Amino acid sequence: MTLLKKRYSATLPKYDRPVLETILHGICLENTTNELADQVLEDLLDGFHDLNEIRVSTISELEPVFATVGDAEWRSYRIRSVLQYVFDKEFCFDLEGMRKKTLEQAQKQLTRMKALTPFVLNHTLQVVLGSHLVPADEKILNASKWLGLLPADESIETASDSLKSTARKSDAPLLSHLLRCLATDEELQADFNLDKNPLPEEGVDLMDAPSRLEDLFANPLSKQKKKTVKKKKAAVKGKKAVTKVKKKVPAKKTKSVKKAVKKTAAKTSATKKTTKKKVPKKSSSTKK
Repeated sequence: MTLLKKRYSATLPKYDRPVLETILHGICLENTTNELADQVLEDLLDGFHDLNEIRVSTISELEPVFATVGDAEWRSYRIRSVLQYVFDKEFCFDLEGMRKKTLEQAQKQLTRMKALTPFVLNHTLQVVLGSHLVPADEKILNASKWLGLLPADESIETASDSLKSTARKSDAPLLSHLLRCLATDEELQADFNLDKNPLPEEGVDLMDAPSRLEDLFANPLSKQKKKTVKKKKAAVKGKKAVTKVKKKVPAKKTKSVKKAVKKTAAKTSATKKTTKKKVPKKSSSTKK
């Protein structure tokens, strides 16, 4: 956490929205940054007359709002499903009564919303009730495995409960924020892609996480790839330059050879003409 604070801001984002908007923000926040999620939710609320209009809109009408964060169809479906469930259950768009419930009661209420992912559910419980949880989406899951906070076979369903044991309740919100900053860092995306960059078979030691983080920040895969690309481009340019020089050399030679051939041909024709002129014709008297 000390290393992450140095690279990212330790200031927690403000989560002061109503309960229903907190759920909608969680859907926007999954696998992306807080800044992008804030902007997308603002565009969603400003782009439609009210929540009811969003509820009755088609998925294709909602998709353009989520173009900047990806998974537009997935997010549109979940946003609309949550609004439809809440309206059918409460006949309004108000879930503020959840703040007075216990963790178990609130969890039961949220699990009835089939469209919610484990991340959105745990994010809502952490923000609304202050529950001791560290919400994990797919990107946070991969980054946590890379750090050694989670085993390689940890699932998304159990990741939040497993992560909460790594921090005190008072530190859980900050850990969640820092893990999100790390997991969504564009410069480090290649390093946390466990499909292309799998973890070692013997596993990852959590005690080595600080040193590995320092190495990662100093030399991520994205920088290494840029260096190799530059080297390849330089090598290709060098090869092209050599081939151009090789092509130019025989061209000059052939031109000079052609000129020399033309000169010799002109000389031989000139000598033939002069010899023909010098030879005297035999007179008629000598023939007789």
